[in-house]
Order: sequence, then C-alpha cells, then structure tokens
Amino acid sequence: MKLAKTIICAGLWCGALLAGQTRALARGVDFPLFDTQVHFYSSDFVQFPLHAQHAYMGEAVMTARAAHHPNDPARVDSDWRRMGVAAGVGIQYGAAYRSDNRYLLSVAAHSDGKVTPVVIVDPDTPDAPAELARLAAAHGVAGFRKIGKRAPDGSYPWLASEGMLRLWQVADQARLVVELMPYPRSPDPRFLHDIGQLAERFPHARIVLDHCAWPAPIGAPSYGFDASYAALAQHRNVYLKVTTENFARVHYDKALMRGQVERAVHLFGAGHVMWGSDMGNTMIPYADMVNHALAATAGLSPQARKDVLDETGRRVYAAGR
Repeated sequence: MKLAKTIICAGLWCGALLAGQTRALARGVDFPLFDTQVHFYSSDFVQFPLHAQHAYMGEAVMTARAAHHPNDPARVDSDWRRMGVAAGVGIQYGAAYRSDNRYLLSVAAHSDGKVTPVVIVDPDTPDAPAELARLAAAHGVAGFRKIGKRAPDGSYPWLASEGMLRLWQVADQARLVVELMPYPRSPDPRFLHDIGQLAERFPHARIVLDHCAWPAPIGAPSYGFDASYAALAQHRNVYLKVTTENFARVHYDKALMRGQVERAVHLFGAGHVMWGSDMGNTMIPYADMVNHALAATAGLSPQARKDVLDETGRRVYAAGR
C-alpha cells in the first residue's frame, strides 16, 4: 500500500483551525485548544510494523489496539474538530514503535502544520546526536522524549548517561524540548532535584515533565506539589504537563483536579504549565478528556486558562522551529 493511501492527506486537516474556534466557543472558551500529548499508531502493519515486544500493556494488547482502534489522523482530526482543538503535539509512542519514528513523521508531514512531532532516539547509539539534529532540521521535530526507571539505589542514572548528555547538548544548542517521564509513577524529590541540576547545566533546553512527574494524588494544601516542586519552579526552562493521567489518579474529582492545576500554576506560572490529553494511551473518550481539562482549569483567570490550554504548549513546542 502506498504511503498516500496509508496517511490521510493534508486536506483532512484543512479548516481545522476554524472548526476548532467554533467548537471552542461552544465549549465555553473563546480560543481553540492545543493538545500537547497525542500518541499516533496505525493499523497498517506492512508499511509501519509494530515494535511492541516490550509494550507496558503487553504485545498482544498493543497489537489489538492498533489493529482495531488505530489512533490515526482520521480519528484524531475528527475528535479535534468536534472538541475545539486546533493543533497539537504528536508524541512518539514507544509502546507501539519504540524509536522507529517513521509513522509519526509521516503524520506530521501530512498534517498541514497541525501536528508537531516529538521523537524517541536511542541515546546509546553513536549517531543519536546527529540524528536528533537532522530530524529537527529536516522534519520540524520539536525535541525528543525519554522514559526511564529509578535504579535500585534510588538514583536515575539514565538522565545523565554519556549518551543522554550528548542529546542534552544538542537540545541546548538548538533550544529543543527534552520530554521526560520517570518510573515508577510516584513522586520523587530526588528526580526533581536531578532535573534542577540539568536545567542549570543546559539552560536553553526546554524540559517538559510528562504527567507533572507524578505528584501525589492528594488534596489541599499541596495537591501533591510539595517543596521539591517549589524548588524546581525556580528554573525557568522547566515546564509541567498536566494530563488525563493526573486527573485519573484523583478519580476525576473536580475539586482535586482544579486544585492540582491551580497549585501548579501558583508555583510555576501559567506560562510553564500545559495540558495534554494522552490520547492513544489513556483509553477514555476524547470528549471526556477535553471536558476534564476544561473543568480543571475553570478556576483560573481567563489569561492563565488560555496559557494552560493553548499558548504555553504552542510556544514551548515551537522551540527550535
């Protein structure tokens, strides 16, 4: 099957901005939304074979999901139009493709500029820095994503391994995004401290913490954003991404969701907090994802709400472009 038949052409996305504005007004905000976390995957296993052997949900589940419910441009465009989302960020889905970025890059190339790609590159390969620089220059890639586990001694050696440091340098020089997600899914002051040190060392890299680096799902006064977050907020190249996963961890309680977002904005400023749906990974209807985001930001000032739901993400992922 030819690529033209596999990927929906740019025309699919035409008019999305106008539709986004119309739907956004219908949802009670006067601006289109910008979704900073969408994971794309295709049912075309010939053109884009899966590499799901190590998928966290299991290879069989990932394969069935892609085969029967692909998160492809047709689905995403339809949901974006319906829910007032004008554009967003495609985050390479390691569970499906690991560091084979071809599908994401194809989606972005045919999106009429609506999808900004963030790739995965293997820091242990010698050509990783050159590959990241090439992808940024040739394909408009905004940065790279890295997921890593906590070591038995409580450290995160992958954050500053020899290979990662080379990628940090490229990101710093080109002002790219370094998107990070630690495991396990629990708050860790040591991780946040290490991020602060790297933020100082690479001040031009834009560090985005997926799912806000897992703040504890608790209530007032901290809502999980404790003193270690307050210390990290002093580094102005660090950004928090609040997602549906954060809302799920507080069981979609509106008061707790609002508390989370308002506390994050209080510490970091609305210009350093952004929303991402986690579409393609979190398996609830997209309309619910958007409605949770709208509910969680309802207590913010109009400008702060626009920052979180639109302007912060749009600005941060324009890094290097």
